[in-house]
Amino acid sequence: MGMFDYLKCETKLPDNSSTKNRLFQTKGFDNTMSTYVITAKGQLYEESWKYRWVDDDNHFLKGYLEKIPDSFTMRHLTDFHGDIIFYDSKPMKEDRVWRDYYARFTDGRLSRMWYEDKQY
Repeated sequence: MGMFDYLKCETKLPDNSSTKNRLFQTKGFDNTMSTYVITAKGQLYEESWKYRWVDDDNHFLKGYLEKIPDSFTMRHLTDFHGDIIFYDSKPMKEDRVWRDYYARFTDGRLSRMWYEDKQY
């Protein structure tokens, strides 16, 4: 399947399903396991943390990246234009359908959202 990014959607989905505690996947960005947010106001943000390397001889890489406390930021993507396709990591249970959600952005603002169901 390869790499992807995560998407949190705070705005209402076009099928009126809940977004509470849902983390979607998307290949609409850089596929670096980053997290993006569509806010309730239709703005697009990228969440980011600063990290530091921690040496650890017991770790299989001899160390790991650790989030730096209080380094969390959200970068507003005001220049993003285009469609983002996002989806749950699992298909819908009923009728063997996979639902893709589409979000269209102009100047970093949500202008339209819709979905398509695909039979598999």
